[in-house]
Amino acid sequence: MFRFIKKNKHGMLISELCRLFTVKKLLIGILLTSGIAVFSVSDSISLDSIYLSREFKQSICDQLQLSLTFDRYKSLYVIATSLCTVTMVPSDIKNHVLPYIRQRSDTNEMIVSRLISVALYIIVVVIMGFLLAGILLTPFMVIETSGSASYGIFVPLMNRKLAWIYLGIMAFNLALSIIPVCYLAIIVSIFRPDGYIAIGAAFFSFYFLFYCTNSLPWIFSYSTLSSRPGNASYSEMIYNFLFFSCCMVLSGLGVKKAMERRFVSGMD
Repeated sequence: MFRFIKKNKHGMLISELCRLFTVKKLLIGILLTSGIAVFSVSDSISLDSIYLSREFKQSICDQLQLSLTFDRYKSLYVIATSLCTVTMVPSDIKNHVLPYIRQRSDTNEMIVSRLISVALYIIVVVIMGFLLAGILLTPFMVIETSGSASYGIFVPLMNRKLAWIYLGIMAFNLALSIIPVCYLAIIVSIFRPDGYIAIGAAFFSFYFLFYCTNSLPWIFSYSTLSSRPGNASYSEMIYNFLFFSCCMVLSGLGVKKAMERRFVSGMD
């Protein structure tokens, strides 16, 4: 049955998704992400807030959006996703990629499928982690927001259902900014297959993307989820999506070239 699936058009992608989307890896990623999200707003909650009426409670969406303007929390999200994706690459290459390359010729499809599965994993884990954090924070805060956070398209936003969508969009934008960081770290881990080096590479890539480019504020003015409250618009959201999509594609091409140079061209 498994061999039959691998022979169809999307069989390679399905097999890569099955290898990455295990219950253990999903639980680790979601729990890490939700734990960081709850920790990032811990200063705004207390046991006394449980007994406050809804109009006096903080907004989960507003507080999580505010926490994303601090680089220390974005660093934690990068480390969390790196633990689940980048660190598995060195041993995974040794145990799965190399034997596959030696036996098969469709390595290009395998590499692309792997990149897609990593991106989808990060998106799913970050979104589910934020939604779980929203559920955990519900006794202390309210999910509804007055629209005072980032995305002006929802102002005024008091509806609970829309607020959950709003939280998911925040998480999606965060995931988009993390994917190219993990891709750059994977490039390093391919040539230096060590878990600690991979984590260090992810952190270095984060600083490269979010700090070294401060000399280009016209590029990163909105893409780092640090817009001033209430000022975001459709154009900023589209800009964020397009910019990090380009970063993701370019870094993904870098991973593909690195794997081809390291393994397919006979350097290993």
